[in-house]
Amino acid sequence: MENLLQSHLALCERIYELILEENQILKITGKAPEALFLERKRALLCQIEASLEKLRGANGIPGSRTQPERTLIDKTQQMVMKTLLLDRENEQLLLKSALSGNLPPITPKPPLGHLQRIYGKQMAAKSAVWKCG
Repeated sequence: MENLLQSHLALCERIYELILEENQILKITGKAPEALFLERKRALLCQIEASLEKLRGANGIPGSRTQPERTLIDKTQQMVMKTLLLDRENEQLLLKSALSGNLPPITPKPPLGHLQRIYGKQMAAKSAVWKCG
């Protein structure tokens, strides 16, 4: 279990470094990272999911943790919290970038009445087709 925790912590640290790199890109350029960067991020996210599955499988009895395991768990939790805070800052920087026009515009949602009219027309057409008359 201790080896799994060590490798999970190392992966969390790599993710933090990547999020930190993203933060620097956002601060320097004011733009979202390139596609290659996002692929690296996706690959690490897949790795963390696999690592979490391994940890869940080897969970054992929670009260039976050794001191080194508890220390690794605490370090991992601290790293995750640190990463989440930095990721939240990145989200705010991305939003700021989007609002300043550096990102493609987000298409607004159509008004509810418009959607209801479209949906009503489609339902009327479908019911007409299904009537055997």
